[in-house]
Amino acid sequence: MRIKRGFTLVELLVVIAIIGILVGLLLPAVQSAREAARRMQCTNNLKNLALAQHNFHDVFRRFPAASHEMNWRGALNAGNAWERIGFLASTLPYIEQSSLHGLIVPFTLAGGRPWHFDPAGPTGARILSPYAVRVPTFRCPSDVFELAPQDIAPTNYVANRGDLYLNSGDWEWRGMYANGERGQSVLGIGDGSSNTILLSELVVGRNSGTAGHPIISGTVLNSIGPVGGQFTPALCNATRGPNGMLLGTTQHTWDNGGWGKGRRWGDSLNAFSGFFTILPPNGPTCANNNAESNAMPTASSRHTGGVNAAIADGSVRFISQNIDTGNLSFTVPAIPSNSRHYQGPSYWGVWGALGSRVGGETTAMPE
Repeated sequence: MRIKRGFTLVELLVVIAIIGILVGLLLPAVQSAREAARRMQCTNNLKNLALAQHNFHDVFRRFPAASHEMNWRGALNAGNAWERIGFLASTLPYIEQSSLHGLIVPFTLAGGRPWHFDPAGPTGARILSPYAVRVPTFRCPSDVFELAPQDIAPTNYVANRGDLYLNSGDWEWRGMYANGERGQSVLGIGDGSSNTILLSELVVGRNSGTAGHPIISGTVLNSIGPVGGQFTPALCNATRGPNGMLLGTTQHTWDNGGWGKGRRWGDSLNAFSGFFTILPPNGPTCANNNAESNAMPTASSRHTGGVNAAIADGSVRFISQNIDTGNLSFTVPAIPSNSRHYQGPSYWGVWGALGSRVGGETTAMPE
C-alpha cells in the first residue's frame, strides 16, 4: 500500500520564503528596466526638440526667441500679448504639430492667452485653447503628473537662458535664447556649440511646496533673497535640506492656484519655459517678488543623479547634479550685473560655463 506524502509545514514555509526573495529581487529589476525605457524616451524627446531648434534656425538664421518672437509680432500686428508666446510655440511646425501651431493666431486674436483654458470668444462661444493640448514631445514620461481636466498643458523641456539672472521681459541673455529679433544664432556661440547647453529638463511644479517634500517638485519659493542685479545663490540653495527635501515653512511658497514651474508650455515667462545654469541641477527654484517673471529655475529631472541636456551641437548629454557650480556664496557685483554688460567667464564653475555662450571659457563638456 503506497502512502501519499504532501509538503510539510516547514517545506511550505521555505518555498514561500524563496518566492518572496525572488519577487524582492525581481521588482527592482523591473522598475529599473521601466525607468531606463522612460529615460530613453525622455532623451529622444530632447533630441527631437534640439533638432527642431536647428530646423527653425535653418529657416530664420537664428534660434526661436525666448519671448517677443518677431514672427508672432508680425502675425498679430504687434498686439494681442504676442510677447508672452514662448519658444515651444514657435517650435511646433518642426515637430509635426503644424495644425496646432495654426490655432495660436486665431486663438490669440480672439483674446486667448497662454494661461487661458478655452476662454469665451467675442460671441460668447468657447474657444479651444491650443495651450491645453497635451503634446507628447513636451513631456518626459519619468515625471508622472496627473493633470486636472481644466489644466493648461505643461512642459518638461525648457530653454537655456544663461548663467546670469534676467527678468522675463529683459531683452538680452548670456544663454542660447534671447528676446525679439536678437535671437541667438550658431555664429554667436563664442564658446563653441559643443560646450554650450541649448535645452534641458524641468520637473513640473506641484502645488506642494511644503517642508519635507522633494524640492524639485515644489513650486517657486518666493521672497528668498534678491535674484536680480546683486544676488547670492546660496540664499536659495539653503532651502534644500537632506536628501533634497525642502526646509522651512510654506510662507514663501508661490503656487498661484496650483500653477508651478513648467506648468504652461506656451508661456514665455521664466517660471514656465526657461532655466538658468546657476544653482546645481535638481536644486530649488526661487524668486524675489513676482514669481512668474522673476523666477530663477534650475534644471531638474526624475532621473537619478542629474538631468539630460541638449547641447547646441545637437547631441544630448547627461549632466550630474554634483557638477561644479563655483562659489554659490559669492555675491554678483552690481556692475556688471547682467548680460548687457558682462562678457567674462561664468561665476558658477563648469555648470555656469555650460550655460554661457560668450564667457570665453575653455571648459569642455563633462563626461
